[in-house]
Amino acid sequence: MPILLVFALTAACMPVPWPEPLVGGGERAAVGLTVAAVGLSALLSFAVRTWVVHTLRGSPSRKIEVMEGYARLRRLLLFVNLGLAAACVLAFGWGWYVHRAAVVPGPGPGKSLLAPFAELLVPAPYFAILLTAWTIYYDAERRIHQTTAFGPVPRPFWTRGGYVFHQLRQFALLVMLPVVLFTTQQTLARFAPELTRTDAYRIGSVAVVPVLVLFMPLLMKPLLGLKSMPAGPHRARLEALAARLHFRCADFLLWPTHGAAANALIVGLLPRVRYVVFTDRILDDLPPDELDAVLGHEVGHAKHGHIWLYAAFLGLSMTVLAALLVLLDQRLAAAGVVLPEWADGWVALPPVAVLAAYIFLVFGYLSRRCERQADVYGCRAVSCGDPNCTGHDASTVYPERARGLCPTGIRTFARALERVGQVNLMDEPAGRRSLVQLVRGFLGWLRAWQHSTMPRRVNFLLSLIDNPARERRFQRSVTLLRWTLLGGLAALLYALGEAVGWHELMQVM
Repeated sequence: MPILLVFALTAACMPVPWPEPLVGGGERAAVGLTVAAVGLSALLSFAVRTWVVHTLRGSPSRKIEVMEGYARLRRLLLFVNLGLAAACVLAFGWGWYVHRAAVVPGPGPGKSLLAPFAELLVPAPYFAILLTAWTIYYDAERRIHQTTAFGPVPRPFWTRGGYVFHQLRQFALLVMLPVVLFTTQQTLARFAPELTRTDAYRIGSVAVVPVLVLFMPLLMKPLLGLKSMPAGPHRARLEALAARLHFRCADFLLWPTHGAAANALIVGLLPRVRYVVFTDRILDDLPPDELDAVLGHEVGHAKHGHIWLYAAFLGLSMTVLAALLVLLDQRLAAAGVVLPEWADGWVALPPVAVLAAYIFLVFGYLSRRCERQADVYGCRAVSCGDPNCTGHDASTVYPERARGLCPTGIRTFARALERVGQVNLMDEPAGRRSLVQLVRGFLGWLRAWQHSTMPRRVNFLLSLIDNPARERRFQRSVTLLRWTLLGGLAALLYALGEAVGWHELMQVM
């Protein structure tokens, strides 16, 4: 959910005339209702925490059931907390209060401006809700950890401060970094308007995104506490597989999570600033052949150019949206249409909502197809050259550059996906579904909107065993999809640029 959360927080930081408390009462009501909303969220989190702790203390054998219920409740409370935060801004008057209280003297007599970075105070109720929830959930997470042994000897769990800091670092990198960049632009537009109208500023503001994407891996290491994977069997095996796949990266990194997550990811566009990251638990829980398949999946993202594709798609999409807004503004001005005063301040929000919906639907679909393509490469990474093989042993020869695809390789990666899904509690309810199960399935799908659910991914891979031609058709469909999207966006951008004028478009970038 990080991308959609970024849009929600960005919308909260827009220069919008937020309404007064709908129930009246002015500033006192705005603060009081907001504090009450944060308190309600804390009570709900405490109820979940208490259920987990008391249940496992009395019935340790129910740990799997409790872990699954805890994961579902946390997903549900994620949306409840977002709703409470939105109510604080839109109904309880918190946004209105911030815009009244967090001001500094303006350039003229009797003038005032919103203080630098004061926009970040508008979503402050959500930040308070998150921090409170992390502090409370710690007891539940520790109890689950102490009840379940991760390996021969349970790992020591975080301290409360370490756990909260671990969550805070991820939130700062994945969510807050783009939001802070946006609020920086807002602050400069208020206090240095002449600077923001210069060509140098516009070029810099456009260039900051690709520069940030390029060097993001260098920020991730200190912000997430990543460490170079120590020498040993895991590293030696991963390096050997990377050499066979002709894959280069700067380093293999270990993400210490105290057994909280089983995951792997690849970051970086260029080999010199590209890292493959493994959490501690995935290294401990997966057998060597499945770990090879997971590395193959991450290498697949690089081999298929998915990170470059995502960067190009998002850059083109946002530029096209900007061009559409310029075109709409020009057409309304030419027609003499003047927005009513009440709507003038809210005009910035619909484009953010439209872009968020577009990202969720279109980018989500593209991302799921690319994830499936990387899954296939993960199968190829642990496949031999015999499409009818019945098993691998120490004498099996694996082709260079993952050129084979066999039933054993497919089953190996499918087992890895299932194991990761079980560890991270990402399985869908099986069998005939009740309304409650459908809701659970929907929440699970929302959680996996960029990757698809584990059962669907596994079922697709297993279907390739009896129908190898399906893999070739799938690869062609992904190639067609990526070039259709990029070509269509580029053509649309060219047409819009000609229609609105390239100079005018650069003015809003």
